[in-house]
Amino acid sequence: MSLKNKLHELFESIDVRYIEDLPKKGLKIGISFGNNYITIILDKSKINVVENKLDNLDNEIITDEESLNHLLEGKLSLIDLIIRGKLYISGKLSNLLKLVDVFRAKSINLGFEGSSLYNVLKAVFEGICNKNEEILRQIKNFNATFQFSDFEGSTCCLIINEGKFVVKDGKCEGKPTASISAKREVWNKIFNGEESVGTVAMNGEAKIEGNLIQAFKLKTIIDKIF
Repeated sequence: MSLKNKLHELFESIDVRYIEDLPKKGLKIGISFGNNYITIILDKSKINVVENKLDNLDNEIITDEESLNHLLEGKLSLIDLIIRGKLYISGKLSNLLKLVDVFRAKSINLGFEGSSLYNVLKAVFEGICNKNEEILRQIKNFNATFQFSDFEGSTCCLIINEGKFVVKDGKCEGKPTASISAKREVWNKIFNGEESVGTVAMNGEAKIEGNLIQAFKLKTIIDKIF
């Protein structure tokens, strides 16, 4: 079966009634792979697959045929492919995560829940934010370090410097600008768009220490992705 036919079969088999929190206007997701392009149109009643690029996409996935095949066959997760530079996503990741249960049933692993905090944040900041011109303009004069922890031994450091994001495994060297700690299930809520960093901090599910003004600047960036 061709890759294009696999995508038709995958999305046309989805029952949209089981997709939670689908926006009223629906979703349009474009997928570019090799010399091919399809657009997935999801609304409350049905899913359509068209073989061309439409305007006003909510998300666009850009990859190659081999990488997309690995994702569809469950050989590599979405996070793995982003880290390897084999796949790029524009738009809010929370849109795709609305389909996570559907994809899981098809043995497709997005990787947000099973990957370490370091791998998820590396994929988000280095693999997505570093290719987003709007976000890069936002951090042009923003230099800071942020330490993230999930209370389960996973700690990583985000360095924003000279208009780029770098994520390193382990604690930051020296005192970070701010530290953000939360249980992994809380991070998952942020990643799938259920909660924002600000909301979980206000309700006590996340602990933020250090420069709160700089942490708020980071929140505005995270909100653009999730």
